[in-house]
Amino acid sequence: MDTKPPPCKPLNPSEVVINNATQVSFSEEPMSTESLYDHLNKVSRSFAITIPLMSGPLKDCVSLAYLLCRIVDTVEDDAKANTVDKITWLSDISFLAGDDFADKDVLFRLKEKALELCSEGSNAEYVALLHDMDKAVNLLETYDDDIKEIVCHAVAILAHGMASNLRKTLDEDEKGICNLDDVDNYCYFVAGVIGEMLAELFALYNRDVNKNELMELAVSFGEGLQLINILRDRAKDAQRGALFLPVKDEQDVLEYVALTQGHLDDAINFICALPVKDSSGSRMFCLTNVCMALLLLRQVSRDPMNPQCDYRLTRAKVKRIFVLCRLAAHSNTLVRALSFILSAGMRRQRRSVRRLRDKVSIWDHSSNTN
Repeated sequence: MDTKPPPCKPLNPSEVVINNATQVSFSEEPMSTESLYDHLNKVSRSFAITIPLMSGPLKDCVSLAYLLCRIVDTVEDDAKANTVDKITWLSDISFLAGDDFADKDVLFRLKEKALELCSEGSNAEYVALLHDMDKAVNLLETYDDDIKEIVCHAVAILAHGMASNLRKTLDEDEKGICNLDDVDNYCYFVAGVIGEMLAELFALYNRDVNKNELMELAVSFGEGLQLINILRDRAKDAQRGALFLPVKDEQDVLEYVALTQGHLDDAINFICALPVKDSSGSRMFCLTNVCMALLLLRQVSRDPMNPQCDYRLTRAKVKRIFVLCRLAAHSNTLVRALSFILSAGMRRQRRSVRRLRDKVSIWDHSSNTN
């Protein structure tokens, strides 16, 4: 990133007042398991359902990693916050995460600034998570160094990418997301890197995992899940002036539907690369998310120009997906059969997962994005 944030004065008071209204406290205590899942339930309905499908310590680790990424995304996504201030904050937290959140004074200053930036434009649940930002980092400090390194690296890349994307919006010579390369780069920084993080964590918790195979598929896996989110949220994004796909008509949308289907096929290959033994929870977590994405993608393909983009799954459908995934997750043959059924008749455009990762990933290129 551009520069190291300036050193901060030690924080003496235990509370700081933001905008003469919000008291910001600083804690040295780690976030409790109860608070971890309480926050997860409030900020992500889908992950609150699927992450607990993983086993033991892995589900806690992934839950915490998601919340740390959600904190970064909350600041980036706040429509009322000043863009230059957001870029500065994202750059600083990228540097701090790249340094394993070692400087607690900087962490506390960033917590203050995040609450100031998001005081008007973010949901109450997200603001509540920002209030526990220090506790989330304190909890990460209790993990083994190899886990902490993976999560910190992911958060650093995520924030670095978001800052870079925001800088482009201020550049008069930049024209936003205009082509597939732009889409690939955007999706990498907000989702592909999460796929890489999961691949690293899965390999860490199960020594039988072929990490190289998972890493090669991880970026495409992440892009597939991100693209379905973009396709289903086009109307909401347009209302706030955000454009993440260069689409003008129905044919353009259907082209990205086909690309998304191809990425979700790679996601199925990612799942099948996870050993059945000792990875049943991880397979179930991934498979449930991919199958829900497949159902949503079919809805988009049937009504690509829906002005409200009102694509959603009923509770009954989600329950059926859970049952089917639980039956299928223990067998690669059944996983592929379930995917085939859910995507029957869908057009897909396959891409080289290796070329995609070589093009966009910075995971292996540097230990510090700054």
